[in-house]
Amino acid sequence: MCTNNQEKGSSGVARSSSLPISPFAPRFLSVQENQWVHQSVLLVFGQVGLPERPCDGMITVHHHLEGYPPTQWPVNCGYFKVLVHLDPGPNRLRFDFTGAKIPCTSSSVVVNFLPLTSSPPLYLAIVLAKDSPGEYECQSDRKQREGNDIRMAKRKLRMAAYLAQAFTGEQMYRNRLGRRCFRLEEEWAEDSLSNKENGVMHSIAKVHVIRSEKTVAEIQNLETARDGAALLDIASAAVDKYFQYFQNLSVNSKRHVAVLMFDAKDDLRIEGLINHSALSNEIGVCGTRSLYTFPSCLEEVVPAFTDCTRIEGNSTSVNETTDLGSFWEAATSAMGNMIEAFISPQPPVQPRELDRINRTFTTKEPYLFKTKSAGLRICLPQEECNWSRVDCLRLRHHPCFRLPTDPVITAGHDNPQIYAIENGMFASASSGIFLVEIYTDDTYRAHLEFTTKIEREVQLLESELREKLPQDCRSKVIKLKIYSAGQGQTIIDDFSATKGAKVQLPNGYGVAYKSSSLGLSDTDGSKPQEVYLHTLTPGRILTSIRVFHSTALDGLEFVYEDSSSQLFGHRGDKNDRKTEISDFSLDTRKGESLLGFSVRAGSWVDGIEILTSLGRRSPLFGNPHGGTSTLIPPRGRSIAGVSGSCAQCVDCFSILYK
Repeated sequence: MCTNNQEKGSSGVARSSSLPISPFAPRFLSVQENQWVHQSVLLVFGQVGLPERPCDGMITVHHHLEGYPPTQWPVNCGYFKVLVHLDPGPNRLRFDFTGAKIPCTSSSVVVNFLPLTSSPPLYLAIVLAKDSPGEYECQSDRKQREGNDIRMAKRKLRMAAYLAQAFTGEQMYRNRLGRRCFRLEEEWAEDSLSNKENGVMHSIAKVHVIRSEKTVAEIQNLETARDGAALLDIASAAVDKYFQYFQNLSVNSKRHVAVLMFDAKDDLRIEGLINHSALSNEIGVCGTRSLYTFPSCLEEVVPAFTDCTRIEGNSTSVNETTDLGSFWEAATSAMGNMIEAFISPQPPVQPRELDRINRTFTTKEPYLFKTKSAGLRICLPQEECNWSRVDCLRLRHHPCFRLPTDPVITAGHDNPQIYAIENGMFASASSGIFLVEIYTDDTYRAHLEFTTKIEREVQLLESELREKLPQDCRSKVIKLKIYSAGQGQTIIDDFSATKGAKVQLPNGYGVAYKSSSLGLSDTDGSKPQEVYLHTLTPGRILTSIRVFHSTALDGLEFVYEDSSSQLFGHRGDKNDRKTEISDFSLDTRKGESLLGFSVRAGSWVDGIEILTSLGRRSPLFGNPHGGTSTLIPPRGRSIAGVSGSCAQCVDCFSILYK
């Protein structure tokens, strides 16, 4: 009986008492009492005993609900790592420690699980060839013991997804970004997270099984040719068709799908796939290499990552090396590749070390056969692999990681806009700027983060940016990647080149600056245009803006109080009945003036909205296609004109400000 330092409640789960706490009672280092989490499987890291007297033993975890059987986890040198399956609501967990010549001791903790059902889920899918026999490559003894069919593949993929969830959730917490994590699409089904077959029903991750229109030979030929782009097309086509016809989701619905290409024997970390992931590119693909070494339930996690069974040398993987290593090394490598394909922000900023993912779930590391070296005696957090700070920041604002307390992002996909100033630039986005990455020679050097408060406008000064660089890089060309909370991104290849955005205004009105341009300006017959607004002259008042539009923006006419006007673009073809003319008036009696524009643009300007100083915005003129960008001058500056180019429609647009 574990009554050393706990009293038992009516549920059988221990609750704290006023008795002295035994030094051998489990202590929790990664979770706090009554903490709220948002993931089904939680990683708990803790300690037993005294630092000067490390001990080994076993932790048994009991859940207060009967549907969750007890699980056992090793204690090594006084440390333990446990994976706990949580139920929505409060989870009262008791941790019993038993060791040689040590009385049984217990500690308990309450963890609250709130599923984030309003966030988009990560879908899990297995894509098979149309003639697939439904068996993955497996070593003979493992095949006899557990099988290698679709049923087992679903269990292993599901467990791998929960491990990725536990790892990512812990990384976000360690980076002080809250208990945030992606959620998996779940279904009410018989629980497979325990090897104790008790027929209990739980919400567990759903794995879709999808048949492709390609054959096994076609898929494996592309794999041998290392044609990742073609394999991605096969997976995308199968997934789109399946979700359209069987899940009532349109082809254009944004979803994140993690795909296991069942008949591909390699890991598929090849050109065309290596910089794709489910969370970054909506679909991520990996193969079944070493799938048989994966755990299929919680009880198998530690054995899977400590199994020193040697791999037989008859594998047909196209990437296999001479020394195949052991089961645990294969499981670690494959698990790292799967996390890279399913979760990772792409493209990577820094080299990732996911080939040590085993250390996240175990407290010691076995012998490494591939390098012929001893593993770690104790795996502490500082020796584990991790998401870099920049990776965590990029995940922080992903829609799948949103918390109920996060501000609502209404701007959609909002690319940051760049505004040059005398000694640097402003970056602006309606959804806010949260990250600026600094590069030289296409290599990441440093970053600026805005996590406490997302800034809608960020000033970037060249002197401050260069101070953040290593000494030997401070004279080199600076490249920036700027991220918005609306999942937009803008790349500045040469920070110093923004000084060329200076424009000399006529009639002695001084200097203006040009914003970043929207549209590609590559339409046949495109000609540059610039309009300097008459409002530069004191006393001139802009009263309305007339918009000429059809399926794109044809032109803008700025109308003044004396009925004079200025035209940017053209008024459209008079014989073309599709051209529409829309007027948007400013309330000059209240001092309303032109503030900026919200622009829909791709190769050309699809549509435009007019923004005013009183917070009004016009209807959308044109069509709603293309990415959304907002052009508003930095604080303390006003619009001096517009610039761009025009052919049949406006194919490039920017604002001038001073």
